[in-house]
Amino acid sequence: MPPDATETKRRLMKAAIEEFAAYGLAGARIDRIAENASANKRSIYMHFGTKEELFDIVVADSMIKLAQSISFEDGDLADYAGDLFDRLERWPHIRRLYLWAGLERQQPVEAEVQQYRKRVSAIEAAQQAGEVRADIPAAELMAMVIALVISWDTATWSLRALQPENRPETGPDHRARVTAAVAALTRPPQARLPHRPG
Repeated sequence: MPPDATETKRRLMKAAIEEFAAYGLAGARIDRIAENASANKRSIYMHFGTKEELFDIVVADSMIKLAQSISFEDGDLADYAGDLFDRLERWPHIRRLYLWAGLERQQPVEAEVQQYRKRVSAIEAAQQAGEVRADIPAAELMAMVIALVISWDTATWSLRALQPENRPETGPDHRARVTAAVAALTRPPQARLPHRPG
């Protein structure tokens, strides 16, 4: 029987996810991906194209998986931040892929753009309804929310050294702080009370 191309692709994708999450695009080795997938390099090029194309596929698939796992229809950004935090705790490789892609692949990936477009539209609707602050463009606000969720991951090691005994990047306490920060950031400004002389 001929080899099962579907199974080979599955093994290659799994190995590629692990490789790119650990080493990024520049540090990843096609040889290592093939070896870890019990496949040959030719099968990688045949199924996925170049290393850059494989990286884009891995990142896009991971981001779509992440996006589809989180409901965001009501535009509640604090709830979204909590759900995103939970998923990234469960799938830390996606967090790493997101960071690597931001550093090494500075171009939009259409499949990922489509997922973000849905979120941005939901934020715009919430802004128009007065449920979310409207003085920050929706896409920029979305970026700020994501930045808060992964803020400890992007902190320098020198800053992390100031809190060595309490690892805030995990656990319910840190999750609560993240969602509280997002709620404060995204809350629409309260109407000013009229000034009363005297």
